[in-house]
Amino acid sequence: MKLNARRLLPLLGPCALAFLAGAAPASAAGGLRHVTVDASRPVGFIRSLQGVSGSPLPGDDSHPDLTAEQHSLGVDLVRTHDIDCTGTGDIDGLGSNRIFKDWSADPNDPASYDFGPTDRAILSIVRAGEQVEFNLGHSDLSCAGIGFNNAPPPDPAEYALVARNVARHYNDGWAHGYHLGIRYWEIWNEPDLIPFWAGTREQFYALYAATSRALKGLHSWMQIGGPALTTNNDLTGYRESLLAFIRDHRLPLDFYSIHHYSDFTEDPLDFNRLGDSYRRLLDHYGFRHAAIQLTEWNYGIAEQPTPMQRAAYVASSLVLMQHSQLSRAVYYRNDADNGTGFALATDDGKLTKAGAAFKAVAKMSRTPLRLAASGGDDQGFSVEAGRSRRRVRVLISNYEIPAADQGPLPFPDNIFAIPGIGTFAILARRDVTYTDNAGYDLKVRGLRGNRRYVVRRYRVDESHDLTLVDRSVLRGRDVRLQATLPAPAVELVKIDLR
Repeated sequence: MKLNARRLLPLLGPCALAFLAGAAPASAAGGLRHVTVDASRPVGFIRSLQGVSGSPLPGDDSHPDLTAEQHSLGVDLVRTHDIDCTGTGDIDGLGSNRIFKDWSADPNDPASYDFGPTDRAILSIVRAGEQVEFNLGHSDLSCAGIGFNNAPPPDPAEYALVARNVARHYNDGWAHGYHLGIRYWEIWNEPDLIPFWAGTREQFYALYAATSRALKGLHSWMQIGGPALTTNNDLTGYRESLLAFIRDHRLPLDFYSIHHYSDFTEDPLDFNRLGDSYRRLLDHYGFRHAAIQLTEWNYGIAEQPTPMQRAAYVASSLVLMQHSQLSRAVYYRNDADNGTGFALATDDGKLTKAGAAFKAVAKMSRTPLRLAASGGDDQGFSVEAGRSRRRVRVLISNYEIPAADQGPLPFPDNIFAIPGIGTFAILARRDVTYTDNAGYDLKVRGLRGNRRYVVRRYRVDESHDLTLVDRSVLRGRDVRLQATLPAPAVELVKIDLR
């Protein structure tokens, strides 16, 4: 769920509003954190989790081409939900750029489809060298002054046929289409929330059954999944009950998708905890090979952090996700977003603070051999190290969970309800005591011989946007660096092996 915060706040109860009003950063204590990296000890490979919502080009003219910005961010996967404010990418719904505009039209006639705007967006993703995750749900059109875009399709079988023809257009050339090899097809967006699904759960089950079979029958290599769950419970039947239905009817489920915005916790470990929980759940229902995709994530919706809090949260979360059960992660979102502060880049292509942090993490994939590192934790001080043949990188992100987002939740059974929207199970919160979070004392050992090393430090903080703050030349088997880095901030250390 990513409804605009201005739209969400009036729906929150007075208890929640008073609770949010006290949000403030927790204070750091102590000195420098001792961080050690062993450049001679690889422990695996750095995974890319650089997915985003927001195509380089929209279906309308709402922003210029952001291909260069997405390249700098290391984006390699784009989910098609909420491409713009006109419903580009939606099969049906209320958007003017939806693909299938009239349910009385013949679904087998190419003339019944308007592919133009969606072609523009999809091709911009492919030409940028990024994978497409095609979402079959409805966009949030509140940015266009349109209310809930939540009417279910009138007939599941007909919708499945239309979805199959859309897939044929992009993968098999149907209707003057393409052969793009789009692999990921996600059935719906947040059916557990009123803004995106006004039907019954039985109607959604029927839609999933018909559509998953129709798509999987087209090509076995196409990965079918859903439902982009956000409430994290089965109160409306979209978690355990849906999994039981899919199992009992032997339906395709190649991946299970979830959404999470960390309202009331703002904890970067949330995504790992959810991944563990959903791995156990899927295994219990027999879906041991189904991947878990996080197809929307960000800081909380109702709580508005400073730009630097969001930036450090983004970097720390992505580092922790390396060790999670998540196979994919899609940040919401790349481009500007009506003042919510979520964006990685503005519509003129300038990176936000969060964008600079996202870019810092992306650079780690250029030194893909993950190295053994100590000194980081799961509370926000995150450390990741990698190397290539001639370079070592170390990423340090210093984020602190706000004090107001620690301790017991004020909701009975950790259940939080937004009238007319949904009922959410909030993850239990942690109490965190921060020590030695004022900066770092870094030692990179295991380097070769008595060589000369050029060391550069790039920083994201209030005064820097991944800009160079120091360059030095060192010799020896070890590199030793010390720097203050008060939260929230991100540092990228690059060591060139001469």
